[in-house]
Amino acid sequence: MSLISLLPGPPGYIARRKLKRRQCARMQDTFSEVLADTRTGDLCIDLGANVGEVALRLAATGADVVCFEPDPGAFSVLETATGDLANVTLIHKAAGYKDDKLLLRRSAKWSSDDPASRTTGSSIVHSDKGMSDANAVMVEVVDIITYLENLNRDIRILKMDIEGAEWDILTRLMDHPLLSRIDCIFVETHERIDPPKYVPIFDRLQEQAEQIKKPYINLYWV
Repeated sequence: MSLISLLPGPPGYIARRKLKRRQCARMQDTFSEVLADTRTGDLCIDLGANVGEVALRLAATGADVVCFEPDPGAFSVLETATGDLANVTLIHKAAGYKDDKLLLRRSAKWSSDDPASRTTGSSIVHSDKGMSDANAVMVEVVDIITYLENLNRDIRILKMDIEGAEWDILTRLMDHPLLSRIDCIFVETHERIDPPKYVPIFDRLQEQAEQIKKPYINLYWV
């Protein structure tokens, strides 16, 4: 356990955020290195594809890419961005730890005049003062671990940026046989949502990740 982990309350969380920003900058280089070694025939899964920035990088390797994006506005832009790419499959659903239908809460500043904007922080698991239930939309949620099991293919890259839904998925995945079929996992974690609740979970997951030879698990991605 680091000294930063031992700092109490807000000072400890602020220190963690600063350290994490430094780590994230380094980890972007690692992601680029993994992409450079990804090939046609590989399989990449993009959970929380939003408007397709990462999906396009994954697709450029020649790998098959499956994108999950629940927000209708973002999904529309994603469709346009990847529409001519035969190696990209789009699924207009959220990734979760079980099949469900949930409200996807969006920013209070979200507007139907520009439905793809302000969607990067949309979430099926939390709400805060910057979000508005008036802008929420009901979405389908897929049990992502069962979905990946049923693919019957090894996974080169699993990218996860799903605004707080990652905690339940990662906790379940760490002890699951599916883990051995994945080469690399890159996650944006969202402990800022509720530091007292999620920081201990992050520390536990990071400790587990460091003890696993495969897959490579990066919880400092962005």
